[in-house]
Amino acid sequence: MGNNQSTNNATGFGALPAGYYNSNGYDNFGNNANFWSATEASSGLAWYRYLYCHLAVVGRNSYYENNGFSVRCLRD
Repeated sequence: MGNNQSTNNATGFGALPAGYYNSNGYDNFGNNANFWSATEASSGLAWYRYLYCHLAVVGRNSYYENNGFSVRCLRD
């Protein structure tokens, strides 16, 4: 298991740990992947999902909309 994609990618969901971009530059590159949700949390904040590279964690949080997180396009 671990981080070996050839043995642990049963769901077929591939995500690179690109981190995110804010006014200070890139952060958490190589450690986690952050994906925007289409849902706004409150004025100026949107929900996002995060996945860690070395932990079996998928979480949800909100962050300022003017930051750069990854997006994943889905087809209906």
